[in-house]
Order: sequence, then C-alpha cells, then structure tokens
Amino acid sequence: MNSTAKQTGQSARDLAQKIAKQMAREPLEVLKNAENQVTGQEELEPRENPNQNSDNQAKIAEHQRQLQDKMKSGRRMEALEAELKDIRKQDLFKDLQNKIAQGLEVPLEDYPELSMEQKQVLKAQMEAVKFQKQQAAYAQSQEGFKSPVSKKGRRFGETRKEEAQREQTHVEKPVPPSG
Repeated sequence: MNSTAKQTGQSARDLAQKIAKQMAREPLEVLKNAENQVTGQEELEPRENPNQNSDNQAKIAEHQRQLQDKMKSGRRMEALEAELKDIRKQDLFKDLQNKIAQGLEVPLEDYPELSMEQKQVLKAQMEAVKFQKQQAAYAQSQEGFKSPVSKKGRRFGETRKEEAQREQTHVEKPVPPSG
C-alpha cells in the first residue's frame, strides 16, 4: 500500500512539473487576448465553414425538437388540468346529490361551475325529495284517524270455529208427534 501512495504522489508531482514547463514555454498566450477582454471588443467570426453550418442545422433541429416537446407537454398539462376540473365537478355534483337526498335545501345559484343539465337534475331531485316529505307528513297525519271497522256478529266472541264445534255436540231432541 505504501508503494501505491508513493506512485500516486510521484505521478501528481510529474504532472505538476509538466504543466509548469508548458506554462514557461507559452507565457504570452494569455496576454494575446487581454486587450479584447479589457476593452470589450469582440472578434469578428470568420466565414462559416461547412462543418459549422451542419452544427448550426443540428442546433436548430434540436431547438425545434425542444419546442415540440414543450408544446406536447403543454397540451398534456392542459388535458390533465381539464380532467382534474371535471373530476372536481363530478365530486361536487355527487356531494350535492347526497345533501339533497338527506333533505337539505341547496341553493344551486351558488355553484356556477355546474352545467345546466346537472343543475336541472339537482332541481328535479330537490322537488322529488320535497314531494316525498309531503307524502310522509300526510301519511303521519292520517295515522291519527282510524278507519271505521265493520260490525261484528251478534254473538260476541264466537268465531266460526267455535260455532262449528257447538253444532257437532248439539243433540237433537225428538219432537213429539202432533196429534
């Protein structure tokens, strides 16, 4: 392990020496562009060669692909947002239906996001619930009055079964001859 560390240190030292020698050979390379950097002048680009032209075309094609991807993702986001809006509207509709079914009065004007068809369905449901309440109230009020019962026979407490038993045990007495 010790030899590996020495080799690494040696190679790093060799690399640093190599870079220092190269810098010593080219000391004025940095200063060649110093004037333009200080004054802010830009160098005019040389005429485009065919290599750069194909690079530009590739950049343009890449840019167009990126724009198309952005457009597709934008359309997808709009579709998702519309779907979320529809889901929220359906949830609201179901919630209002449940409230109406429980007998609560719901002001439909407070919900402009509902469609006309949904409002009509909810209105019809409210009317149906109101009608059912009225029917239930009427039925309860009629419960207090008893309908008349038909008269019972003259023999109180005797049913047909009892009458049939009496007839079976009845003994006929002989009638004396008239004469």
